[in-house]
Amino acid sequence: MMAFATALEASIPEITGQIVDTLFSTERSNDAALIYSLILFTVIALSSLFALASVSASSWISNKVIMDLRVEMFAKLLKLPKTYFDKNTTGGTLSKLTFDVEQISAAASTIWLDFIKSSLTVVLLTGYLFYKNYLLSLTLLLLLPLVYLAVKFSTSRIRSGSKKVQDSMGKMTHLLDENISGSDLVKIYHAQKDEQNKFFVLIKTIRQQRFKVDMASGLNTSIVNTLIGMSLAFVVYISSTYLTMSAGDFLAFFTAMAMLVKPAKTLININKPLQQAIVAAISVFTLIDEKNEVNVGNQILNRVNGDINFVNVSFSYDGEKSPLKNINLSIKRGETVALVGATGSGKTTLVNLLARFYKPSIGEITINNVNIDEFDLDSFRSNISFVDQHVRLFNDTVKGNIAFGQKDNMPLESIIHAAKVSNSTEFIEKLDNQFETQIGEDGITLSGGQRQRLSIARAIAKDSPILILDEATSALDSATERLVQSAINKMQQGRTTIIIAHRLSTIKNVDRIIVLKEGEIIEQGSHKKLMKSSGEYAKLHQKQS
Repeated sequence: MMAFATALEASIPEITGQIVDTLFSTERSNDAALIYSLILFTVIALSSLFALASVSASSWISNKVIMDLRVEMFAKLLKLPKTYFDKNTTGGTLSKLTFDVEQISAAASTIWLDFIKSSLTVVLLTGYLFYKNYLLSLTLLLLLPLVYLAVKFSTSRIRSGSKKVQDSMGKMTHLLDENISGSDLVKIYHAQKDEQNKFFVLIKTIRQQRFKVDMASGLNTSIVNTLIGMSLAFVVYISSTYLTMSAGDFLAFFTAMAMLVKPAKTLININKPLQQAIVAAISVFTLIDEKNEVNVGNQILNRVNGDINFVNVSFSYDGEKSPLKNINLSIKRGETVALVGATGSGKTTLVNLLARFYKPSIGEITINNVNIDEFDLDSFRSNISFVDQHVRLFNDTVKGNIAFGQKDNMPLESIIHAAKVSNSTEFIEKLDNQFETQIGEDGITLSGGQRQRLSIARAIAKDSPILILDEATSALDSATERLVQSAINKMQQGRTTIIIAHRLSTIKNVDRIIVLKEGEIIEQGSHKKLMKSSGEYAKLHQKQS
């Protein structure tokens, strides 16, 4: 459609020249005037219709491209390993899905369409110029090397500047994310001024970087405009002094040259958004090309019915300092064990290895006497539920949060049962729409205890044989803690439970306590046994007494 529109537009100089020579000569004709008027109107009208069709199709295609890119990027995010999120900031990742994709949007819509139209226009009009006067047209080709040098000069500066802007936008998104999610802390610690200064410095940097990109593009455009002006002036002078041309031929030639100005400038100006889109595309496709979480297992694990064994397991995050060293641990089916130790002792790393967020550097973890890597990842994780002290809820209904991941398949009876067991029913029934109540971002409309009980209901509803608890009551008041602890006790029945313990008073009745220090198991046994041995556990307990 754009090719048709461009071809029709390119015929206007010749029609204009014919009009001047035919209608403004001594042999004027009303019939000829009507015919040329209709021809001119038809060409312009058809060109406009083809251009409209082209823009409409381009808009549909470009928005579909952006939609597909965002869908693919989000799908990739859900498949990325935990190591990716350890190394990349939330703000930087969000910036890829927002700012970077929008940069590509221009390339997927206006840039390529302008490129097609402008390129065709330049080719057709240049051909027409050679047809009208090839000697005069040849002299204009001397400008091409100068135009090429101007474009090359700006390209490298625009691309490097765009990369800096992109990186700074990622930092800005990260800073915004920190201050929005941590707004309470900012206020409590009177950090508004410091955060405002950080934001101002970052925004100022972005302004300066964008100014440099705009200046490189503007300088390029200015140089090209000057060269075009020289060529137009040259044509006027030569045509009126050394060449014999009719008024119509001169008008046709000059009109064609004038019509070349806009597409030539467009082709030059395309360079800036094109370089920005190239930089953004590299960022976007770097994310899309990231390796998915490793899932080479093909055995389906319907339900764990055996012991969990850590066999000579060692692990290091960076290949140097090892947070876990030679772990040998067997957890019986249905047993409740607690992991205790100072910060950095390896408690969380141990459960992350069990959940297959990381792979042991040395050794293996087995369930039912099978290496867990041999199980399909989805079927394996369906056997694990997790309750964290830092509750994460989603901007959905109460029902949607309890049935998280199974909203379309979980019957209402199971949701209600999970709410009862977790002692959540008493506050859910007081909500305006009960189970259909929207709880807001991260459950902002609920209290801390209610949010914690809802996370326990979510774990109960999943009904997994392995339960991991990260001190789920440590941040609650005494009355709420009793409710939550009661819910946890009910949930543990018939399940293999691993508790990451920070408050030792909550684990006196577990089957076994595993004490870690500097990545190694140094003690294990019941509360009474470990207290009698007067070892590391007894020292930790004494500090908390």
